[in-house]
Amino acid sequence: MVPTVEKIDSTDRAGASGTYFAVEKSEFDAGEFASIEDLKLVLPGDESCLIRKILLHSPDSVINALNMAFLGRGAKIRFNVDSQGNTSCYELHCFPNHGSVLPSVGCFLIDRTFEEYDKASKDSRIYELDLVSQAVRAFAETRNLSEILRIILLAVTAGKGLGFNRGFILLSDDSRESLWGCMATGPSSPEEAGKIWKELSQRPLTFDEILRLYKDGGAEDAQVNRMILSIRVPLSGNTDFIARAALEKKSVITGPEMILNEQDRALRDRFGVANLAVVPLITRDSLQGVILADNIITKKPILESDLNLLQIFARYASDAIENSRLYGKLEHQVELLKDANEKIIGSRENLVRAEKLSSVGRMALEVAHEVRNPLTIIGGYANLRLRKLPADDESRHVLELISLQARRIEKTLDRFSSVVRMSEKKEDKFPIIELVRETLGMLASESDSNLPEHKFDDEAAGLMVFVDKGLFHQAMMVVLREAARIAGGMRNIVLDIERDEDSVMIFIQAGENNPNFAENFYGGLRKGKEEERYQNMAVALEILRHYGGDIGIGASRGIYGRLFIQIPLWEEKS
Repeated sequence: MVPTVEKIDSTDRAGASGTYFAVEKSEFDAGEFASIEDLKLVLPGDESCLIRKILLHSPDSVINALNMAFLGRGAKIRFNVDSQGNTSCYELHCFPNHGSVLPSVGCFLIDRTFEEYDKASKDSRIYELDLVSQAVRAFAETRNLSEILRIILLAVTAGKGLGFNRGFILLSDDSRESLWGCMATGPSSPEEAGKIWKELSQRPLTFDEILRLYKDGGAEDAQVNRMILSIRVPLSGNTDFIARAALEKKSVITGPEMILNEQDRALRDRFGVANLAVVPLITRDSLQGVILADNIITKKPILESDLNLLQIFARYASDAIENSRLYGKLEHQVELLKDANEKIIGSRENLVRAEKLSSVGRMALEVAHEVRNPLTIIGGYANLRLRKLPADDESRHVLELISLQARRIEKTLDRFSSVVRMSEKKEDKFPIIELVRETLGMLASESDSNLPEHKFDDEAAGLMVFVDKGLFHQAMMVVLREAARIAGGMRNIVLDIERDEDSVMIFIQAGENNPNFAENFYGGLRKGKEEERYQNMAVALEILRHYGGDIGIGASRGIYGRLFIQIPLWEEKS
C-alpha cells in the first residue's frame, strides 16, 4: 500500500507558520522509502504538488528523516529552495505517531524564510557598523593623507571589507576645478587576482589585521596606480559621468544609459568595465573627491545595497580626508610662521648690531673731531722742521717718522670727514632716480665697470628726496660695494625703486643663486672683522638715519627677504 499524507495547518511554538501532515504505511509494507515519489500526498487543491516540489529540493535528507521517524526516532532537517532568483528556507520535523492504527509518522514543514532574512539583515547591519567602526579607529590613528587613502581602499576592496575587486580615489584640487587621480588598489588580471586570493585564503585575516599588515609595508598595485595617476577629470565644460556625479553630489552605478558623450566612452574604456560604483566624497563645506569601485575580475553585479554601504563608508572617509588636508595646511602655516619668526629674531639681532655700529660711528666722529686739530699742529710742525733741516741732520729721521704717522692718522680721519662737516652740507630736493644713476656712474669709474641691473618704472621717475647729494652718494656707494661683495660682483645685483607711503624704497636684490643675500648682508656685518668695512658701513648708516632713513629687510611684489634702503619722500607740503 502506498503511504498517505494528511494535511493540517498549524504553527510551531515560536509562532512560525507551517503545514502538518502524516505519512502512513499499509500493514503489508515494511520496507523503507526509496524516493519522494513513493509518497502519496493527499492534500486539498494544488498543495500536494507544492509540498512535493519543496521536498524534492532535498530528497535524500527528507527520505532519511522519514525512515528514521518510522524506526521510532525523531528527525529535523533544514534546506533552502531557490526559485526565480529568490531563496526560501524550510525546516522539516519528522516524529513517530504512536497513536495511529497503521504505522505512521507526523511531519511539520515550517517556512523559516522571514526568520533567516531577519537574521541576515541583522548580521549585515552588525557587519556594516563593525566595518565603519574599525575604519574610523584607523582614521583616528593617523593624519597622513596617503595612509588615510590606503585605509579607504583597503576597506573598499578587502574580503573582510566591502569586497569590491578594485578601488580608486580621485581628489579635488584646491580650486575645486578638477579631480585628480591619487591612489588605487586591486588586481590587474584574473591570474593576479587568483594568486592574491589564494594567499589570503591560506591565512584568513580580520579587517584590523589587514590594515596593520598593509600599514607596515604592504605592496603597491603598480599597474592600477599608474592608470589612476594619469586621470584628470575637469569639473566644468563637457563633463563625464564622474564629474556629473561629483557636481550633483549623487552616488551612481554606471551603465549604458549613462554613456552620453565621447568623454564618457573614453573613461569607460580606460577602466575597462561597464558597471562602476561612483560615490562622491562630500563634507559639509566642500567636495573632497570621488571613490570608484568595480568588480572587473568576478563580474559580480553591483547592487544598490553595495552602493548604499559604500555611501555610508564614504561619509566617514570624507571627514578623514578633509581633516588631513586641514592639518597639512595648518602644519605648513606653522612652518612658515616658524621660519618668519626665526628671520625676525635674526633681523632683530642684526638691527641691534647695526645700532651698535651706528653708536661706534658717532663716537668715532667725536674722536676724529677732537684728534684732528692737535694732529694738524703736530704734523705741520714736523713738516716745517723737515724743510729747514739739512739732509744729514740727526733729528731728521725722528721728524720723518712723526710726519709719516700723522699722515696715516689723517688718512683714517678722512673717512669720517664728510660726517664731521655735516654742518656744511648742501641739502636740496633731488629726483631719486637721478641720484641713484649718478652713484652708478661713480661706481662705473672704479675698477669694476659692470653696473647693477636697474628697474625704474614711470612712478619712480617723479619721486623726490631732500638730501645732501655728496653724502647720499657716499652712503649709497658703501652699501652697493658691500652688496656686490656678497653677491659676487656688481653685475649680480638688481636695483628697484618703489614708493611705500611716505618713503622711497631702494630695493637691492641678488640673483636666484643667492637666495640668502639679504641675511648674508647683515650677517657679514655682524661677523666681519675688517675694521674698514665696519667704519664705512657705520658712516653710511649714520648718514641715512640723519635724513630719517634706514637699511633693512622687507617684502615687495611678492618677494620676501629683500634688502632695502629707505629715504623719506619729499613733498611740497613737507
